[in-house]
Amino acid sequence: MVSDLGGAVASVLALALLVSAAVGGGSFVTLSAPASGEAWGPSYGANDGSVASTAVDLGGPREIENPYGRATVRFDEHGVPHINASNTRAMAFAVGYVQARDRLFQMDLQRRLMEGNLSAAFGARALESDRFHRRMGFDAAANASWRRIQNTETGEGVRAYTAGVNRYMDTRPTPFEFRANDYEPTRWTPQDTLIVGKLIAWQLTGDFRDLEGRSIRRAFPDRREAIGRLYPDRLDHDDAIVDNAVGGQRNDLGEPRPDLVEGVDVGGMQGLYEELRPYQSSPGLGSNSWVVGGRYTPDGSPIVANDPHLSLNVPPVWYEQHLRVRGAGREDTMDVRGVAFPGVPTVVIGANDDIAWSFTNVGADQVDLYRYERPSENTYRYREEVREFETHNETIPVKDGRDRTVRIRRTVHGPFISRETPQGRVGVGVSWVGLGDTRESQAILRLNKADDLDEVRDIMRRFDSPTQNFVAADIRDGGTYFRITGRYPVRTVDNRTVEGDRVFNGSAARMEWPGFEPYGRTNWSAFHDYDEVPEVRNPGYLATANQRTMDDPPFYIAHSPRYADPYRGERIHELLDQRASSDRPITAAYVKRIQRDVHSEAAEDFVPIIQDATGKMQPSTREAAADLAEWDHNMTRDSQSALLFALWLDHYRNATFGDEFRSRGLDESYFPKDYTLGQLPPNARWFDDIRTDRRERRADIAARALRKAIAEADREGWEVYGDYNRLDLDHPFPLDFLDYPEQPMDGSPYTVSNFRSQRSTQAGSSWRMVVTEGSSFGVIPGGQSANPFSPHYHSQLDEWAAGEYKPMAREPAGERELVFVPADGGDDGGDGS
Repeated sequence: MVSDLGGAVASVLALALLVSAAVGGGSFVTLSAPASGEAWGPSYGANDGSVASTAVDLGGPREIENPYGRATVRFDEHGVPHINASNTRAMAFAVGYVQARDRLFQMDLQRRLMEGNLSAAFGARALESDRFHRRMGFDAAANASWRRIQNTETGEGVRAYTAGVNRYMDTRPTPFEFRANDYEPTRWTPQDTLIVGKLIAWQLTGDFRDLEGRSIRRAFPDRREAIGRLYPDRLDHDDAIVDNAVGGQRNDLGEPRPDLVEGVDVGGMQGLYEELRPYQSSPGLGSNSWVVGGRYTPDGSPIVANDPHLSLNVPPVWYEQHLRVRGAGREDTMDVRGVAFPGVPTVVIGANDDIAWSFTNVGADQVDLYRYERPSENTYRYREEVREFETHNETIPVKDGRDRTVRIRRTVHGPFISRETPQGRVGVGVSWVGLGDTRESQAILRLNKADDLDEVRDIMRRFDSPTQNFVAADIRDGGTYFRITGRYPVRTVDNRTVEGDRVFNGSAARMEWPGFEPYGRTNWSAFHDYDEVPEVRNPGYLATANQRTMDDPPFYIAHSPRYADPYRGERIHELLDQRASSDRPITAAYVKRIQRDVHSEAAEDFVPIIQDATGKMQPSTREAAADLAEWDHNMTRDSQSALLFALWLDHYRNATFGDEFRSRGLDESYFPKDYTLGQLPPNARWFDDIRTDRRERRADIAARALRKAIAEADREGWEVYGDYNRLDLDHPFPLDFLDYPEQPMDGSPYTVSNFRSQRSTQAGSSWRMVVTEGSSFGVIPGGQSANPFSPHYHSQLDEWAAGEYKPMAREPAGERELVFVPADGGDDGGDGS
């Protein structure tokens, strides 16, 4: 999901589940134990290994009491648990126990991050992160969602999962990460599971980019029109998702209803944005997914493909699991395999006997910001009255330091976030859809059990957050489906539709979300009607890669800064179109080939710019340009030209925008999209270097950038792309043996096979999946277990890096390693074997 839930795990920030990026650099995790000794021994490694052969060696009971019924767990050769249970709650208990065994430290960090409780474990270095997360009130939002679902089937399952996690913590040694950091995990709660959902949603849809846009416009008051062209509402391409769907029935959305109302133009926003930027979803992270109908496949059954591009971590973002329940009735029966976020009991992306589904991130604008008239420090004006902020203080425990107090303030719109600036204290109220009592946990459980696409469509009514491109297929009956999920606020001022990319006047209260109650009971039916949200039923094929949803949506979804450049989407469509127009079917093997594709559409656009600049080059630089002219535009690890292109693009972007943006206090994170850079005309003023006396044009900048790229490669000793584009995933602890093996990689930010090496947290395909009726495949970038002594610590890493897959069989494999037996009075309901 991501990007997604896929382009997270994104994280957001994508799903930086080990929180090293949460405060803009450096891990919170330090070693309180020596690099050798009992904290590192297998007997204290907990996690108990992931296969029967290591379970005996590492100890631990093979039979565990389960108050909800019988279940068995078999681990296959890849460390994937196959859980058979007599009922859904017995299954959830077993999932909680097994996830805690393999990923408890990761689960604990996720909840600590969102609760604002990292300092208690890691000291004062985490204080700023804790202050932000407490002020946002993510824990209160999780409580609201729990109140919404606690008396439902989903609530019962979350309670059972919670009990399983706590059973593991109560009966097994603490995993080594806790011992090395000298702290103990607190007990798991149902709200902890729901706050993991809030983490996912925030890292995919939470941002403050309305402040970014306002800061850019204020920095260039003399070039408003030119800035508007750099950040257009819509990028000039023809690759919108719905508009490019082949076949299928689109829902009747009516005419688009655009109208504009100006926002509040105020100073001091850039300083506030700089403070908040480390905590927002990462720009440019994305995912790929597509669905192919049976008309184009060899056996008439559809294919679903997904690879969410999220942060690459040790351990991975995802945890793979196979869940089977054979209960007394349909509502208590499931057979589903796929991946979950550790801390969440159900499969988020995957397939059951009937339905396969996947997610990528929409990029929708799910946050609105509000400025207020402030009669005093403790009050704000709302309509015709002066109100006091809803205020309380919270204590942040700090390991090895004094505890700190943070003041929490809220308005009618949500949390109030502020800072001191030269203009005085500047702050905004924040409305984010995820602060409501969202119900996506209910939707995901029902999706795990879904029988057909009509049921799926009904299920997604409860998928309130995050906004995702959802594709699904009925792998038995052949139907296909797409829609964008999530709730979209109705934005109007005086009955005129407005766009959300601005800071609104909260005191005037002219633009508020009908039905929204932060931390309370939201009326989701007051948001845009479910039938108004874009969908396509039974497309022949349809692909999503985080590009815009459609050219003319019925309401404001987002503008171009929130969508991805179109390069990946264009390439996927090109390859699907090629095969669909031939006399050859689209097979699972061909879909895997697309997922592995490293041809750069960005290079197709930019290399001609280099060729047009050869007249400005010295002979040695011109020789490199000639090599690029003969290059196939594939970003492969053994390519010299791929290396030069990647370095050139960085230098070209910086040489175009760096002089003017930095002179006005804006760093490279404010630069426009590369697709916009590639569309600039040769004489655009942005190419002129304001630091020189002459007037530079595009050719001058392109030649300069190539010269610098060659010099950088020589200086660093890089000969081929794989010397620069390297997988380098380190454990939060500074011990080499905990790190994953480093290796060269194919792919780039703009190729379908997506890999981004030049980031503080590397990103790429966090899970690759291809599902057909006959066979399914998947792979994660690492391993199932977080225990470095497990054979599944990074057992899938080489397969993943090579673009290979493992089967996703739904038949139990391996010996029974764990048996959960009913407690006295528990509901057996079957043998669970």
